[in-house]
Amino acid sequence: MAFMVKRPQISSSVGRPREFELDDAVRKAMDVFWNRGYHDASLPDLLEGMDLSRGSFYKAFVDKRGVYLRALDVYIEDALRKAGETLHSNPSPKAAIREAFAQHVEASSGKPGLRGCFVVLSAVEMLPGDEEVSTRISRLFRRLQDLYSAAIIRAQAVGEIDSALDERTLAKFLVCQIQGMRVLGKAGADREDTKAMVDFALKPLD
Repeated sequence: MAFMVKRPQISSSVGRPREFELDDAVRKAMDVFWNRGYHDASLPDLLEGMDLSRGSFYKAFVDKRGVYLRALDVYIEDALRKAGETLHSNPSPKAAIREAFAQHVEASSGKPGLRGCFVVLSAVEMLPGDEEVSTRISRLFRRLQDLYSAAIIRAQAVGEIDSALDERTLAKFLVCQIQGMRVLGKAGADREDTKAMVDFALKPLD
C-alpha cells in the first residue's frame, strides 16, 4: 500500500493562527533538502526556503529530521500516485508501461536529469545507517514493483506480453532500469542515449 502520511496536529488556539499551508511548507523543505542534502541543510536554510518563522517551524515539525521524513513521505506518495495513474492510463497495459518509461526518459535528461531523484539522493546520503529512511525507500521500491508486476499480468492476460515470463522478476528489472536512468541523468546522460537504453530494456515486452 502507498504511504499514508500522518498530519501533525497543529494547535488552533486563539492568538496562534495557522500562517502557512503545511503541505506547501513540506514541499518547499523538500526543495531545500533536494538541493543541499540532509546534512548540509541548516535550520536557517530551511526557514528561508519554507518562509517560516522559527516558532512556526518547531510547532509544526519539531526538528529538521521531522520535516525531512515528512518531505520524503510526500515525495514517495507523489511517485507512487503518478506511477499508478500512468500504468492505468491506457487500455493497452504494454503501452502504459512504455508511457511510464517515456516519462522517466524526460525526468532523466536535461536539467531535470541533472537534479536527479530525491529518493536516490536520500539513499546515497542516508543509507545504510538510517533505519527510518531505509524502511521508506525499501517500501517504495516494493510498491513500484507491485505496480509494474500488476501491469505485466494485465498485459499477459490480453496477450501483449509473453505469459511464460515471470512478472515479478520482470517488474524488478524494470524498476532497476528506472533507478539506473535517474542516476545516469545526474551525470548528464543524453536524452537520445537514454531513450535508446529504454528501447533495449523494454525488449522483453515485445
